Amino acid sequence: MGLAYQRQLAKAVKNYTGADVGTLALADAQKKGFKTLKINVENGTIGAPDNSFDGACCVEVFEHLFDPLQAARELRRVLKPGGVLVATVPNFGYHAWRLLALLRAQVPSEPEDAVGNRYGGVHIRFFSKLMLTRMLRHASFENIRVGSIGSIDNASVWDIFYCAGHFGHITRIARDKLPSPFHLSFLQDVWPNVFATRLRAVAYKPK
Repeated sequence: MGLAYQRQLAKAVKNYTGADVGTLALADAQKKGFKTLKINVENGTIGAPDNSFDGACCVEVFEHLFDPLQAARELRRVLKPGGVLVATVPNFGYHAWRLLALLRAQVPSEPEDAVGNRYGGVHIRFFSKLMLTRMLRHASFENIRVGSIGSIDNASVWDIFYCAGHFGHITRIARDKLPSPFHLSFLQDVWPNVFATRLRAVAYKPK
């Protein structure tokens, strides 16, 4: 539904419609004056005809789904020919997460309550640039471009110490103390598969 960016999107497009599985999110959007569509929680279908929309925005959703490919195909279905999908996901290829998996056999699951239950991660699917591109291609999108989110992406070369046990405090110190240029965040645009914490895909439904 995009509670954090509804108003920004609504200002950027001619017509905005939110879609969600949750009744509370739908009710909140309706109170704000937005059109809404219910997503069927059982099969993931969107309550809209084929070829309904010029564009779709799917922000930080695919990593939470049991079947992200089906969701991508459903988004393609409701797009008009030539319609555009913009989607973002956390980047499992980020250098810190690669090393975390290699050296400590852990994944960045982002638990809802890291103190009370560190095993209750909300992420159940993990994407790199390659895997995101491949999924969208399998969903029959074309002209797929995947890169970093950009300036809001909080990437840092110092995150390489995140997986280093007791030396992980170097990451925290660097983030707290070092000026932005020392984080070399520009590398996320040069090599997003390795240095972007989150990826943005732009893909089109064939005309």
